[in-house]
Amino acid sequence: MRISRPWLAALALACALPAQAADPTAVDGHEEAWWRAAIASRESRVASSERAVGECAEREAPPAYDGIGGLVKQRRDGRFQVVEIRRCDDERDALEAARADLERFEDGARRAGVPPGWLR
Repeated sequence: MRISRPWLAALALACALPAQAADPTAVDGHEEAWWRAAIASRESRVASSERAVGECAEREAPPAYDGIGGLVKQRRDGRFQVVEIRRCDDERDALEAARADLERFEDGARRAGVPPGWLR
């Protein structure tokens, strides 16, 4: 007499399905190309923000203006006007936000198990 074990076949099938559905070349649902593009765009944003801060500091707030709140300029109509020196705060805030975004992304990728080579 033969004893049938249908539960064993169902268990084997249930264990095999997730293995087939999972993509071994993907981490957290994304492949290597996606991770590389995502990190590259964030690094590019940081580099762009660094350039913007440097250009603004050179153009609007050179070191010679440290400690000076503004300048007095004579307008075309002969009146004097106080012009506040721009300190590039918006650009510095954007740089700080871009760096924080990059750091959060790298930390999330590390926690997700992304191989380090995918982020280089």
